[in-house]
Amino acid sequence: MTLPPEPPATPAEFHGDPAELPGDPNLIAGMPYRHHKGGAYAVVGIGRLEADLAPAVVYRAMRDPALLWVRRADVFTEPVATPRGEVPRFAPDWPAALACLDFLPRKTVLDVLALYDTPYRHYHGRRHVLEMFEVAHARGVALDPAQALAVLCHDAVYVPGCEHNEPASAALVETVAPEVDRTVLGRAAQIVRDTRTHTPTIDGADTVLDLDLFRLAAPPDVFDAHSADVFAENRAMLAARTGLHGDALLAEFGRRRAAFLGELAQRPRLFLTPPFADCEAPARANIVRIGGSGVSRA
Repeated sequence: MTLPPEPPATPAEFHGDPAELPGDPNLIAGMPYRHHKGGAYAVVGIGRLEADLAPAVVYRAMRDPALLWVRRADVFTEPVATPRGEVPRFAPDWPAALACLDFLPRKTVLDVLALYDTPYRHYHGRRHVLEMFEVAHARGVALDPAQALAVLCHDAVYVPGCEHNEPASAALVETVAPEVDRTVLGRAAQIVRDTRTHTPTIDGADTVLDLDLFRLAAPPDVFDAHSADVFAENRAMLAARTGLHGDALLAEFGRRRAAFLGELAQRPRLFLTPPFADCEAPARANIVRIGGSGVSRA
């Protein structure tokens, strides 16, 4: 006996009621998600489809952040069959390296990270901050709350060529984490201020300073790519202050970068803590290679 086909499901109706919006706390702006096939994405926000008012998730691919995607919210998180079994189509992908920030709401962390996404940031952007957390995690460096807050906020305010970036970023610490113990906030703010001179004045600052300088020890091609990012970030400011353009501007940037890093290399040690002792030699080699002096005065 052949059973009659089941009647098609009646499409859900939506009326614009806020109660229809998804209640998943992970569907917030900036939250990283992983597609079941492996792609990395980030939520932009929640919207509605104009045709039927169905709630939708707006998201972007990490590999192409300029392109926005839109998918019905119930489809975004629905389970799909895979060789591994049934899994969500998209699942939250919070980095393990950010576990040291679990004392903060994830929305707070994402709001601060969003400050690093301004278009003129080529070096002092989100990638740099997340890399600092990832390096600490990979090297077994346990960041306490003050250190973790300092890493998160240390470049939150950044204008190329401005002398007040670090004090302004330090002042932001209290604003983004008002519920945190004031002693912790005070330590975090001072560590952020220490990143201006890269001289530790408070307990725990040395670890954060080592993380901040970690890119100096990158392989030569990666180091050069970072230098290109620094140039792109400062190009307009440097051109306005010097009146130079083209190759002359690039040469002036190279001279200034070599002088700055060469002066830094006059210190007895660039890296101050045991987990980063192996970074000393490659960092000094990179500085010598670009024309700075990699030899300390010690």
